Amino acid sequence: MDNESTSFDLDVTTNETNQDPCAYMEPVYVKERFWMVAIFGTAVCILNIIENTFLSFMLFKKKSYRSSHMLYLALLAFFDVWMAVAYIPLMSLNLFVDYYKSVVLLRAWFAYMLPMITVSHIAMTASSFLMVAASLERYVITCHPTKTRWLSRNRVWIAASAILLGVASKFSLPFEMAIRYSPECSGTMREYQLNHSSLALHGAYSYWRVLFRTIVTILIPFFLLAFINVRIVLVLSKSEFKFLHSTKLSEAKRKSAIRNATRTLVFIVFTYLLSNVLNVIIILWEYIDIEMLTVQFETFYMFAVDVVSLSTIVFGALRLPIYVICQANLRKEMFAQLKKIVSLNSYSGYLSSPTKNMTVEDMDIDRRTPEPCGDGTVLIVESDQKSEPSKTCTVIRKNSVHRLNAGFSDMSEKVQIV
Repeated sequence: MDNESTSFDLDVTTNETNQDPCAYMEPVYVKERFWMVAIFGTAVCILNIIENTFLSFMLFKKKSYRSSHMLYLALLAFFDVWMAVAYIPLMSLNLFVDYYKSVVLLRAWFAYMLPMITVSHIAMTASSFLMVAASLERYVITCHPTKTRWLSRNRVWIAASAILLGVASKFSLPFEMAIRYSPECSGTMREYQLNHSSLALHGAYSYWRVLFRTIVTILIPFFLLAFINVRIVLVLSKSEFKFLHSTKLSEAKRKSAIRNATRTLVFIVFTYLLSNVLNVIIILWEYIDIEMLTVQFETFYMFAVDVVSLSTIVFGALRLPIYVICQANLRKEMFAQLKKIVSLNSYSGYLSSPTKNMTVEDMDIDRRTPEPCGDGTVLIVESDQKSEPSKTCTVIRKNSVHRLNAGFSDMSEKVQIV
């Protein structure tokens, strides 16, 4: 699960030697990299898997989340799980091989390396495209709120296209590598060697592998996300929000709901940019002078590759805290889910209802109801007798599909205690 670069950094056994073809030269700084990648990285991966499995389950479980902008966050959590799962056998075990000089671990690594690295790269690429799609939606909602209808209606297809684009750009990765078995070195650390395949070395295909894939899957998403989110931050700082119509719902509450969702995505994208800035520097440096990078700055290059992979996992583990801090409705539901898990209570009655103690902002974001007919309103009134087991409220829903606000709700709502 290394960075997408023009060099080939996956081979754990390609240390060249002119004396003996089966001689093994231990990589430099193995002990330091072992503690950083294999120990610390594995611990972060376990935390990442637990957090994002819980998060993806919670977001996919609720229909209102699947049909709102939360779909992007759910898919990001899903792919974060796969990246963390792939990190342990690809990166951590790689360092275990070098640290313990284990031929058994070496054989195991080569047995699953090709499919595992393909899955991890597809997950990384799909995540970057999903962030671009989510950022474009937030940009339109923030700067051009009158043009959000098409995005909200086609959100599922946009997300599916981002995932398919990630698969299409990386599905050929296993065919670009060739594992060579050396029978004369059987039982040594040089038993297997990893090299470029003939397909990867083909002149025409190298343009796809090196130029098109690197530019489309890394450089363009990186700089596009940077531009979009800088623009969003500037708009947020100036409070340049526009709405289609006035509404009976508190304007401050609706603005707060939009800002919270937008800031959540901005923080997520910021962590992505922070984790990939070193990757972009390495890629550009490789194009400019790869010999200088790999020879004169060999130590920096080696640690930089490890840091790029590790930062992806670390910032993936930070997404759940970001949601907890920025999204009040998600924070309440997360704590409720955790309480149910800890108490092992499977009963879900009134007291565990997600609408209990829900704020007006939460109901505006989270609630979805069928559209009323005609141009009138639908009035739902429940008795205010104290003998009734439920709270008493009047919910007035205006019939206006044009009041889509940030993809959160189809209709504006007003809640009054009678």
